[in-house]
This record gives sequence, structure tokens and C-alpha cells, in this order.
Amino acid sequence: MGLFNQGGKLDSGAHNGCGPVQDLSPDDHVFVSKRVYRGQPVVRVHLDEDGDWQAFSAEEPRWFGRPRLIHAAHLLEHDPSLGSLPALPLGHLATRDEASGTTWQIFQG
Repeated sequence: MGLFNQGGKLDSGAHNGCGPVQDLSPDDHVFVSKRVYRGQPVVRVHLDEDGDWQAFSAEEPRWFGRPRLIHAAHLLEHDPSLGSLPALPLGHLATRDEASGTTWQIFQG
């Protein structure tokens, strides 16, 4: 089963055998923006002060619409370059210029 179902949306089904993304385990949940949920690439990842992971596309300044909650494994399945995401301290944001880029810049969010 892939990341997206036939309707082009993220599939929240099984994710056996997926590897970890730094401090993010495949079973962890990630709040994703509406556009990421619909398949746009992740270019910003935020680990908020509460320890919640959030993922955004390039076209979103912050939340646009209602966020969705998915397993982290699905993001990695869809975009293996997210494996280059560095460990983030609480309250920090990682950004990259290109959706498939592996160079992340870290900022305090």
C-alpha cells in the first residue's frame, strides 16, 4: 500500500517496515497541512514546544485549513529525502529550499 490512496490523498493504513527519521519514529504522529495531506511536498517541519511534529508545503505561511494527523512513516514513504531531516530541539523549525533537497536550515520557531 502506498502513501496515497486512489483519490490522491494520504493513506493512513499500515506502515510496517518503515525506518525512523532521526528522533521521529514511524509510529509517531505528525500534523500535516491540508496541502501536504493532498500530496504537496514537505519543505518545512516544526517540532513545537509540546513535542508535536508539524509538516508544511512551500505555499503555506502556517496552517491553512484544518490540519490532518498521520503517521510519520507515510511522509517518509512518500519522500525518502525526509530521512535527512536533522534532530530538532523543541520549538525549532527546519526548512529546505527544494522539496527533494536534503539540506535543511534550523531556526528557533
